[in-house]
Order: sequence, then structure tokens, then C-alpha cells
Amino acid sequence: MSKINPEKITVKFRDGVIACDPIMPRLYTLTHSDMTGDLFLTIGKHYAWDKVSSMRDKVLTEWRRNGNSLYFFVSVHVDGGEHEFHLSEKRSEIFRRELPLALTAIR
Repeated sequence: MSKINPEKITVKFRDGVIACDPIMPRLYTLTHSDMTGDLFLTIGKHYAWDKVSSMRDKVLTEWRRNGNSLYFFVSVHVDGGEHEFHLSEKRSEIFRRELPLALTAIR
């Protein structure tokens, strides 16, 4: 896993969300450009589907409630049927290796 380079991360807030408010709903869309290595984080009340494309890997996260507790739910898109199985396996391996970096970028 490589280290976070702050110059490679672009953060945008939308839907009236600011750095620390509101907690719910608060959804994070993290995309990655394979060509530049840049990370793009959008934080809002909805996922930034307009920022998602087949050329960008994505990590979707959000705060959820379970009774009186909050937890951070994370999902990644490995393959939607557009890749051959061996490529999907490789993408899954890369996601697992790089997920700590992605979560650090979100933090």
C-alpha cells in the first residue's frame, strides 16, 4: 500500500454538507483515476453518481445506524459484468490491498 499524497486528493462537499455536519445522511463517493492516480472524494447527502464512470474505480461509504450505535458501511465496485473473470479477480485483489489507503483518504 502506498502513502496518501494530499496533492492527489480532491474533496468536494455538496447537498449542504460541510466538513463536520450533518452526520446522517452523510455519504462518501471516492473515485480513482487509473490514468493519473488522483483520488476524488465527494461528500454529500447522496452518492455522486455523476462522478462514477467505467474508467474510475469507486468506493461508496456512509454512516448507518443500528439502534443507538453508528457504524461506517463500506462497499466497493469490483465488476458489473464488464470484465472477464480473471480481470475481476485481479481488480478484487487490488481493491483489498488499496482499501486502507482509500479509507485513509476518506478519513
